[in-house]
Amino acid sequence: MPGGFSPPPGPAQAGVELERSNGSRPAALARGVGVPALVATLIGLAFVMVFLDAFHAAVPHDLPVAVVGSTQQVESVATALEQQDPGGLSVRSLPDEAAARAAVRQADVYGALLLEGPQPRLLVAGAHGQGVTQTLTQAFGPVAEGLEVVDLRPLASGDTRGLGIFYGAFGVVLGGFLFGITSYQAAPKLPLRWRVLSILLFATVSGLLVAWAAGVLFDAVPAGFGVLALLVGLLALAVAAPAALMLRAIGSGGTFVTSLGLIILGNATSTGNLPAQYLPPWMQPLADVLPPGVAVRALRGAAYFADDGVVRALWVLALWSIVPLLLIALLDAVRRRRGAGSSGD
Repeated sequence: MPGGFSPPPGPAQAGVELERSNGSRPAALARGVGVPALVATLIGLAFVMVFLDAFHAAVPHDLPVAVVGSTQQVESVATALEQQDPGGLSVRSLPDEAAARAAVRQADVYGALLLEGPQPRLLVAGAHGQGVTQTLTQAFGPVAEGLEVVDLRPLASGDTRGLGIFYGAFGVVLGGFLFGITSYQAAPKLPLRWRVLSILLFATVSGLLVAWAAGVLFDAVPAGFGVLALLVGLLALAVAAPAALMLRAIGSGGTFVTSLGLIILGNATSTGNLPAQYLPPWMQPLADVLPPGVAVRALRGAAYFADDGVVRALWVLALWSIVPLLLIALLDAVRRRRGAGSSGD
């Protein structure tokens, strides 16, 4: 192995962790199951609480918006916006104010300009963050004199800057990453059934505590407690399971792979600060695939946008949780079979 890296820990083996604990089953289970879950949960929760307590004090690409007005008015606005910021906004026409309000409230568009009536109005959803509202106000201001901005989905009172979901998700991702490392460091030969129990313990406790912190203590994410805890718990699972797989498959080198894939790219594309349309084109697809982006969209949808992205998040995060554990079981089975074959020879 390259210097500084340890080899993969090998397959799970019943009885080894019991021997390491001098025959004490409670000590073996506490060290192998409880310690990884406790350490990862506390670190993730501490991150969430500290940053949620502190947060109070990129240009778009084809950001979808709508215009309500005559065909000539819509074309005129679209032309002006394209000249002002080429490729920045993608304009579509909507028939009336009711359709525009529904589109904004369901996150089908990020803003809608109403040209009918004595004064032009811009419908926005503040829940997308201050950056989006500022972008739209600056873009539509020059093409609609006397523009009035109407916020249909204002941010929660405990999240005036719109960063609560981002920090909450980032803390859970960090906790899941640390769980994957700690789990194999604390008990490298722990049977898979006990490792799964540990992952479930971490995810359950994280989901409940982070939901309490973000939804109750700070009133930063105005979603139902059950939905919030479920989504956070699934995010924790969807990060902890791949992190554990990387450690199991390639040893300590898995730390680097997990850091790059889930911590760096995952959080950069989570859309916690700005929508995916603000990301460079090569990064935009990752927002719909990696666990942080999938979870953040669902959390925002559950809190503000009629559960937008929640159903998709349930099955995507479930895949990120289940497939890595099945692969760990497969690796263990293959290694045991090879070991048995070597012994027979």
